[in-house]
Amino acid sequence: MKKRYLITALTLGYSLLEPYLQRTRRYNIVDEQVPINFNNYKIAFLSDIHYGRTIHDKNLMKIVNKVNKWNPDIIVLGGDYVMAKEYIEPCFRVLSKLKPKDSIYAVIGNHDVVEGLEETEYEIRNNNIKSINNSAYWIKRGDQKIKIGGVGDLRTQVQIIKPTIENTSIKDYVILVTHNPRYIYQLKKEYDINLVLAGHTHGGQISALKYLSKIVPPIIDQAAAFSYLSGKTHKNARDIIVSNGIGTAKFPIRLLTWPETIFITLNHGKKNVVTVRQGKKKAVTIRQGKKKNS
Repeated sequence: MKKRYLITALTLGYSLLEPYLQRTRRYNIVDEQVPINFNNYKIAFLSDIHYGRTIHDKNLMKIVNKVNKWNPDIIVLGGDYVMAKEYIEPCFRVLSKLKPKDSIYAVIGNHDVVEGLEETEYEIRNNNIKSINNSAYWIKRGDQKIKIGGVGDLRTQVQIIKPTIENTSIKDYVILVTHNPRYIYQLKKEYDINLVLAGHTHGGQISALKYLSKIVPPIIDQAAAFSYLSGKTHKNARDIIVSNGIGTAKFPIRLLTWPETIFITLNHGKKNVVTVRQGKKKAVTIRQGKKKNS
């Protein structure tokens, strides 16, 4: 009995510590639709900062410095920036120090709508961040280009996919950002979207939850996005990356769902391998089938 209490106490103690154990997770994505001019194109993805709970100026600045040291081409912000309205300006004051080679792109999360949508959108504009909330941009390198777009939060806003997919061809490489991965279930197979970035889930905050996708009925899986709680998956010829996020919301605990900043590197080539590396650990290669055009 004492041993059980000790294990419970140690588990609880660790779960309160883990939200502060920030890590970096890296993905090297190879795709024939990535233009050659975009070889080694670096994307930093930061989601669910929730400034004001476990994240404040000091530890957020460490993350910003880490991102800047990596020297990404673009930075993508996945929504849910703060815990309360009074934190919006301080959060973006730190985020304004991010220095990509090209641009910063951002979508809105459900907490941003609840805590202060107008103030959040102002800070995005004021800090020269490009909103891709129901909008999209072409990114050019020489005579080649890729497209990045986003949709509004699934719970609190409308989602308009048209700007992301219009005026694209089967040869274009297209990135979609959605705060909530439940939107992925709504994507039609014919949408030629190559990479989807999402957050919101915090990895489930308890890692065992992701295994429920294998046992629950599809309707429950879709309602809770168990299939897209964390990490990388490949479905309908597209790569899907869901971040554990940086902060925590209601409950400041995590259990084997470490807070993370995601670094993605794109390369042109046959789509048969994706390399994943966590922190300074040796890279792990995941083999996939060849991408089919739809």
